[in-house]
Amino acid sequence: MKIFLPTKVKYIIDQIYNHGYEAYIVGGCVRDSIIGTQPHDYDITSSATPEKIMEIFADHKCIETGIEHGTVSILINEEIFEITTYRVEGEYKDHRRPEKVEYTRSLEEDLKRRDFTINSMAYNEKNGLVDIFGGISDINNKIIKTVGNPDERFEEDGLRMIRAIRFSSKLDFKIEKNTINAIYKNAPIIKNISLERISDELSEIILSDNPQNLIFIFDTKLLNYLNISNEIDKSKLSILKEKLRTLNNIDKDLIKRLAALDFIIKDLDINCKSICNSLIFSKKINKTVNILLNYMVSLDICNLDKIQIKKVLKDINMDIFKTYLEICKGILYNNKNNEIIDNIINILKKIEENNECYTIKNLDINGTDIMNLGYKNEKIGLILNYLLDEVIKNPNINKKNILIEKVNFMQ
Repeated sequence: MKIFLPTKVKYIIDQIYNHGYEAYIVGGCVRDSIIGTQPHDYDITSSATPEKIMEIFADHKCIETGIEHGTVSILINEEIFEITTYRVEGEYKDHRRPEKVEYTRSLEEDLKRRDFTINSMAYNEKNGLVDIFGGISDINNKIIKTVGNPDERFEEDGLRMIRAIRFSSKLDFKIEKNTINAIYKNAPIIKNISLERISDELSEIILSDNPQNLIFIFDTKLLNYLNISNEIDKSKLSILKEKLRTLNNIDKDLIKRLAALDFIIKDLDINCKSICNSLIFSKKINKTVNILLNYMVSLDICNLDKIQIKKVLKDINMDIFKTYLEICKGILYNNKNNEIIDNIINILKKIEENNECYTIKNLDINGTDIMNLGYKNEKIGLILNYLLDEVIKNPNINKKNILIEKVNFMQ
């Protein structure tokens, strides 16, 4: 089997061989090349120690940020390549990191420590594909399987349990029986893993073409041991799986799919906290998801007329409201709901085309005008809000002289 190597990658491997050491591309870039997906980056493994790597590439900038784990980054024409020495890892005390890392001259020993068979292959043009643990076979059979004993792999790094689900979702592969059984068995280990790492992996599942695989996160009780979910009725799990499929009706946007996921959980009355609020996401994501979720729960989309729509737009901007509609259309997918949502979208278009006012800043009168009429402090805000409500009902009165008359009429 021949795998294409970019010029810079080939140069690195050739240079290392020219100095008497081995080097291969390894892991995800090999897997993706075999599957037919363009690799995002190329990781290189070598029998040379980090010190030797820095000697070999002395004419290039070397970055030592991962040197304690045997990794040196080489900068070639503004592009960074990581080169890691063949290594074996000591005992994992915290289910996350090995106590110590030792170098080895054996590629097989290095590949043996990796997570899944499809990620444990190496390649160079000199020796071709090195596939000791059946990665090609598992790619052909579309299987996610650990290298060796799954209990040992998950004991080493509990995040691998969620990574198995992530690869299954991303590649549309099935998780091999012994591997999935080991996830059920070892689920308590997940409590040792940082929420940041879990959030990153879960985001990949949510944004995949198979978001229904999130069901494994619930069914294996991984969320239970993170104190996010409690025991879930089996009958609800089957309904949940079908509902999770509807995430595919929504753009691959984390905010949109997180809001939809949290709504599905809430709507089915599943004994589970908000995924967005329980894990680690940016403040922007948290804020926007919670705004969307609030309106998805509180608004009756079947009874929104033009006036009610403008009252909603008074509180949230147009883009968020359109996102809300998109999510509703995705997860409430049927002809009747689509017709209702399409009608709301048409109303929005007319509001925009007619430049109808739905915020205080778009009133043809401002706080200074109200102050000049003799009002002070909080009274100004109350009057502006009253005028906005009146304009929302009747857009034609958004003229300064008419609004001043309305204020004078109040006196």
